[in-house]
Amino acid sequence: MRLLKNIVTQQDVDIFRNYWEKNNQHTYINAWTNQGHPHADRSNFIDRRLLILPGTKAGDVVRRVVDQIWPGENQPLWANFQRQSICHMMHVDEYGKDRTNPTWTIILALDTQPKWKAVIFKEMFNSGDDMVDYIANKIDFGLPAKGNYSELYDLQHMDNWRNGKNYNCCNWFDLDGVFEYQIGDGVLFDTNQAHTTNNWVRYPEFTYRDLVQIHIGKTAATNMGHFQNGDGEPPPEIGFLKSQLVE
Repeated sequence: MRLLKNIVTQQDVDIFRNYWEKNNQHTYINAWTNQGHPHADRSNFIDRRLLILPGTKAGDVVRRVVDQIWPGENQPLWANFQRQSICHMMHVDEYGKDRTNPTWTIILALDTQPKWKAVIFKEMFNSGDDMVDYIANKIDFGLPAKGNYSELYDLQHMDNWRNGKNYNCCNWFDLDGVFEYQIGDGVLFDTNQAHTTNNWVRYPEFTYRDLVQIHIGKTAATNMGHFQNGDGEPPPEIGFLKSQLVE
């Protein structure tokens, strides 16, 4: 995990927000809420995403951010403006599934809010299924926990109480770092690292949380899906054309 201090300006943040406000009718649901989510009664989906296309003002900011980190490499990228309705459970970013080269994720903070965090762990997995298998079959919960991360960083949404003991798997993972939202800052980490949002939903003053997410590096040919922008047009399942965007 690498902290990116002041990686974007207030003007950049305004560009991202303007892009959302003028185009959020083109969002798509990234993931629906399953009944195991502790906040399933609050929303039937986890977040809405608006693809940030190359050649737009928001896309230009994203490209500049990536080129600051990898100058001259013209790294492939995929980005979205994301509005979360409830907190994410622990996961890996499937952009890196079956990869043959490094892939990375950047989260950009659009607000200063110390109650909003991203918690990144050192453990890495090819896919979400591999992570679930590791938690279910490979963690020895009989060993002492590695930390009290669930309480320190508001990870109660991952609690798993059995027979009076909390088997929150986060406490048996190795912590890489915690990103606290500060406007203009970002965090960079490997897409295959396990990570989670904190349980920001526990604070009643918040009804949603905004961020910009960027994936970097060439994704596997078997894993293109909606991660491929191609000539700059969204793939068909996203459901809108670049010409429909308003700047």
